[in-house]
Amino acid sequence: MPKYVGVYATACLTRGQLEELVGKLLKDEEVTCEKAYAGIVAGVLLCLFQAPDRETLDEFQKRMGLVPEHLWRIDLETKDGELVRA
Repeated sequence: MPKYVGVYATACLTRGQLEELVGKLLKDEEVTCEKAYAGIVAGVLLCLFQAPDRETLDEFQKRMGLVPEHLWRIDLETKDGELVRA
């Protein structure tokens, strides 16, 4: 399944609101949030997703109220010290 990295502005969210949002991201069955990183001071949320396709991920983001500043499909990743297909 394709992987995507999304970057989102969260400057106006409290830690509690971020925890609630990330909890929702982790519960979806069609789109998997593998990892989420939040910078409270920087006001940014970075997420690694797996989704069947970009359209499904776009719908997921709309449902979650996420507007990406950046969103990339990941084609290659490192595994055991080598660059391989994601």
